[in-house]
Amino acid sequence: MSAVRAHVEAVPPGQARTEAEAWTRWAAASVERLDPLSTPPRLRDIPEPRADDLKPFLGRWGPYGP
Repeated sequence: MSAVRAHVEAVPPGQARTEAEAWTRWAAASVERLDPLSTPPRLRDIPEPRADDLKPFLGRWGPYGP
């Protein structure tokens, strides 16, 4: 991105430079928004397991015993 900014600074003042500066601001904001490392990674909150969570896997057994 720094190479683009350096090139834009070399463009003479006028509409072309104004448009290029607007585009570089947009591009920098897009990169920041899409960068997965712009915020620290975080693990999902895992809820405490309940006895009812086991029912689909136990068949004829109950979560508290046979």
